[in-house]
Amino acid sequence: MNLKWGVIGAGSVAQRRAMPAINKAINAELHALMSRDEVRAKQLAETHGASKYYTSVADLISDTELDAVYISTPVYMHCEPTIEAAESGLHIMCDKPMAMDVNECQRMIDACSSNGVQLQICFLFRFHSAFQQIKGWITEGRLGRVVQARMPFMKYVPKLPSDWHIDPSKSGGGSLIDLGVHSIDLFEYLIGEVVEVSAFCNSVIHNYDVDETAMLMMRFKNGGQAVTETSFTAVGSDQILEIYGTDGSVVVFNDDGWKVKTVVDGHRQVIGSQYEDLFQLQFEHFARCVSGDEQPIVSGYDGLQNMKIVTAAYESAENKKVVFV
Repeated sequence: MNLKWGVIGAGSVAQRRAMPAINKAINAELHALMSRDEVRAKQLAETHGASKYYTSVADLISDTELDAVYISTPVYMHCEPTIEAAESGLHIMCDKPMAMDVNECQRMIDACSSNGVQLQICFLFRFHSAFQQIKGWITEGRLGRVVQARMPFMKYVPKLPSDWHIDPSKSGGGSLIDLGVHSIDLFEYLIGEVVEVSAFCNSVIHNYDVDETAMLMMRFKNGGQAVTETSFTAVGSDQILEIYGTDGSVVVFNDDGWKVKTVVDGHRQVIGSQYEDLFQLQFEHFARCVSGDEQPIVSGYDGLQNMKIVTAAYESAENKKVVFV
């Protein structure tokens, strides 16, 4: 099934990642995009090969040729366009984090459910073959019982005062809600349900109104534990993911490309991992879900659960206590 896509919010991520991925996907077509500036919208449509361009959400979702929309606006503009698109019968892929709060997430899920349309969130790490392989190993019991895990996610990306990422009324938070949601989701995908959290958040370098740096500790229903560190102001390391179990461990690291190191029963192995366009993989998977050929790897419910964890984390940081999810 070939889906005709409309892109709501043709910003940096949409330009660098999403629209090129739609154009590469074997079952997708970039039909339209929306940007509030008409000159910019026209230029982007020409650059990325979109058939049409619009300057408002309402006009784009009124396009009867569309099958689905990708929402790539600032976080505070995720909820209402999702509901409007669902009510127009359009399937939706929404960027992360899903919304500003748990209530908005639930409203989005309800709208999509009642209108019979797909809702997926861009938790892209689920689509990488390395992480899917690790999930298989954990399910098979190769690592034994998972005891501890770690995923640092730090980028040195100082923000301009005008950047919506550091305006809590538009972003919902800082590095934890922007970067940490990926770590949280991958942990839930690989290890299981998070049931309690403890977090520290600060902004001591640039004094943003949001957390420029955060550390989140999680305990899972199965007894395992994990930590993720996030930052807009720290230079990241080559460590991507670490998981330690009673029978083995796995570490994903960057060394001129991702590599996966396993230690199982004393035997060490390093496996190379090729670059994969995760946006392309999700767009192709999305179309197969719409046609009924596959079940979603990620859903609106996963976005809701993710937001519950983030909300509990911020509560923990503010009140300096462990919080149950």
